[in-house]
Amino acid sequence: MNQPINRANSFKPAALVLAGVASGTLFGMTYRPAPAMAESGTMPSPDVFNAGEQRKQIREAVNAVNDRLAKIEAALNTGIKVKVTEMPAVTVKEK
Repeated sequence: MNQPINRANSFKPAALVLAGVASGTLFGMTYRPAPAMAESGTMPSPDVFNAGEQRKQIREAVNAVNDRLAKIEAALNTGIKVKVTEMPAVTVKEK
C-alpha cells in the first residue's frame, strides 16, 4: 500500500515549465526585431499634417455634393418624363 515517492518524478513537471519559460524568454530576447529608429539613428520624417488645409478640402467636397444634390432635387421637382420604347412580354400564370 505504501509506495515510495520518487522525488525525481515529482519535480519533472515544474522543471519542464521552468525550462519552457526560460527558453521562451531567451528566444524573445534573442530574436526580437530592433526598432526602426535604433537601426537608422534618426527619426523618420512624417508627412506634415495641416488641419486647416484638410478642413478646406472637406468644405469644398461638401459644397460640391450640395450643388449636385440641389440639381437633382430641382430635376425631381420639375418632373421627369419617361417614354417606354420597349416592353418585355408579360405572361400571367393562372392558378
